[in-house]
Amino acid sequence: MSPADTMRSGATTLRITPIETGTLDDLRWTARPVVVLGDGPEVEAQLDALRTETPALVERQVVVLTEGPGAADVRDRVGTGFAVLLIGKDGRVKLSQTTLVDPAQIISLIDSMPMRQREADG
Repeated sequence: MSPADTMRSGATTLRITPIETGTLDDLRWTARPVVVLGDGPEVEAQLDALRTETPALVERQVVVLTEGPGAADVRDRVGTGFAVLLIGKDGRVKLSQTTLVDPAQIISLIDSMPMRQREADG
């Protein structure tokens, strides 16, 4: 099941999949991708941290993408090594860090976005 299909199906688990070519375009306006790039222990630590906030992230329509064949476009922005990006539904990068990110920071940032505020009110 693709990340976009996961969002449409109303999933209750945090879907973590490798980024494929075109994935970010497919998710535009339907999900908020958190992209975790790298291959070291930081990646597992970041994924473990995100899993601890599964209900909050799923509620905010977050899909987690990891290193994969479609990472080249993102890598052009962040270079090599470990990186975490939050991409809004509009396709713009809202957060880009090369250190571990506290999931609470991601949740807070999403909650401050006008689109999320409209979703929460609706």
